[in-house]
Order: sequence, then C-alpha cells, then structure tokens
Amino acid sequence: MVTGKARAYNGIEKRNTGGLRITQPIENPFKRHYRIQARKNDLEAAAYLYQYNRLEIGFFIKTQFYQLLMLEENQDIAQKNLQSIQDIYKLIQKRAELGEVKELEAIKLYVETLKAQKELSRLETEIRLAKNNLNKLLGNALPTDFSVSGQLEYLQISLLEDTLLKKTLSSHPLLKQKERILEQTKSNLNFIKWQRLPDFKLSGFSQKELDGKNQGIGISFDLPLWNFKSTEIAEAENLSLKQGDELSALQIELVTQVKAKLSQLKLSQQTIGLFRTGLLKQAEASLKISEASYKEGEISLIDFLDSQRTYYSIREDFHEALYNLNADKAALEKAIGEELK
Repeated sequence: MVTGKARAYNGIEKRNTGGLRITQPIENPFKRHYRIQARKNDLEAAAYLYQYNRLEIGFFIKTQFYQLLMLEENQDIAQKNLQSIQDIYKLIQKRAELGEVKELEAIKLYVETLKAQKELSRLETEIRLAKNNLNKLLGNALPTDFSVSGQLEYLQISLLEDTLLKKTLSSHPLLKQKERILEQTKSNLNFIKWQRLPDFKLSGFSQKELDGKNQGIGISFDLPLWNFKSTEIAEAENLSLKQGDELSALQIELVTQVKAKLSQLKLSQQTIGLFRTGLLKQAEASLKISEASYKEGEISLIDFLDSQRTYYSIREDFHEALYNLNADKAALEKAIGEELK
C-alpha cells in the first residue's frame, strides 16, 4: 500500500494519491512437481532406513538371546558333570577308606571336582555378562534378575538360492532406500533445470492518481538472462550418476552376502545332521558303559575321566552348533532383508 500527494505540472491542481497492490507468486507447475517428488523420495528413503535399522537391531538381539540359551544349556551340562564327579568321588572315598583302591584315586577325583566347579563358575559369569548385554540392547527394560525361557531349536528350512536372491533384490530395505535416494537426485536435477524458466507473479492493484483511478490485474515474471544454472545442473547430474553407481555396488554386495550366509547356514545344517544321526547317542552310550565299568573296577580312573570329558565336550559342541545354526539363520535374514518362515 502506498500514499502520496500529486501536483500537476501547471502547479495549480493538487490531489492526494494512494494505491494498494496484492501479489501472489505462482510456482512453475513442473518445478513444483519435481520439488515435491524430491521431498517425497527423501521421506521414503528415511522410512526404509528405519526399517533396516529395526532389522539390524533385531539381528543383534536374536544372536545375544541365542548365545544366552547356549550358555544356559552348557551350564546344565556342567552342573550334571559336577554332580556325577561328586557322586563317584564319594564312592571312591569309601573304597579308599576300605583299602580297595589307592588314596591317589580319591585325590585325582577331588581335583576333577574342583575343575568342574571352576567351569561351572565360569559359565555363571558368562551368563551374567550375556544377560547384561541383552538387557542393554533392550534399553535396560528388563529387571536385573530376569530369566529367559526356551531352547535352541533345529528347524529344517528349504533354502533356494535363486528365490532368496530375487527376494533380496526386490525388497531389501537398503536397496529400496538407495533407489529412493537415486530418484530423489533425479527429481532434484529436473527441479534445477526447470529453475531456468521463471515463476509467475499474479497481482491485483488499485491506484488513485492525479487524473483518476486505475484498477486491474497483472502477470509478471523475471527472466534469468545471465544464470542458466549450468554449474548446479552439472553437480546434480554427477550426484545422480554417483548414486546410480552406489546402487549397483550395493546390489552386488548384498548378492555376495546372501550367497555367503546361505552357504554358512547349509554347512551348519550339515553339522547338526552329524550330531543327530548318531554321534550324540553313541557318546551317551559310551559314557554309561565307562561309568559302569569304572565302578566295577574294569577300567582305570583316567579312562573313565577321558570318556566323561569326551561326552560333555560333544554335548557342548552340539549346543554350539545349534547356536551357530540359529545365528546363521538370523544373519541370512539380515542379508535378505526379512525373516525366513
């Protein structure tokens, strides 16, 4: 709004003047379209990144949970081992007192008892640390004395490489994020190109002048005679090419990861198969025979202890194989971008 005082050239006629002008900028519709598209792609890219971060945190939680289950299984084994050695130690003590065996036998078993107690204490410490780590991943939402339930399971999963690779390349959150970023750079490039054409300004005005009143509407625009956005366009084109190359590199990386994780999971399945097809039963039967034979005096203490160590070592290896299987499954899920059913 303006106001003033007008006077004719003859100096006689004078009059107060004023005016009101309202201007509304109108953005080039093509430029507006690409600007909105760039923002939309940026928002979608952030959503896919959030989805991947959830998947990654879930992977860490799963592996920590599986480790805790494995440690508790090994703790149970260590407890049974200790109880078994203590029972035999009591038996040998009585036989040593009766002179049926040498005192050295009882001393050796006492040493084995101490070793078993030490192993049990070590596992208890590792379980406490594993619980602390799991609770940290959960934002310390659990009480300090929480306990977990469940066991490491073996589930045979049908794994077809071509199907998994197709699923990865079509829906992995990181790939979807990178695709949105690439689309964002393309939209931004078009947005900059359309900036070379001016925006319109729609205006309405009313002016009281010396010789009358002038009212009307108008359209105006600025012509960029000297700035054709050449530098900005070149930078946007290079950025778009860079994002395209990064997308291709990410596709290759994810394919490599899926193949590697799939091979590792298949190897873990084969390892579990060896345990389940007879190794565990053979080790358990061998331990029972050794224990009975030692109590009857048919084998030496060293032979019995070796048999016992072998059995519990096989059980621990089996639990570790189960942990590796479940952890490898979680790693494959992270590589393909979704859970395996």
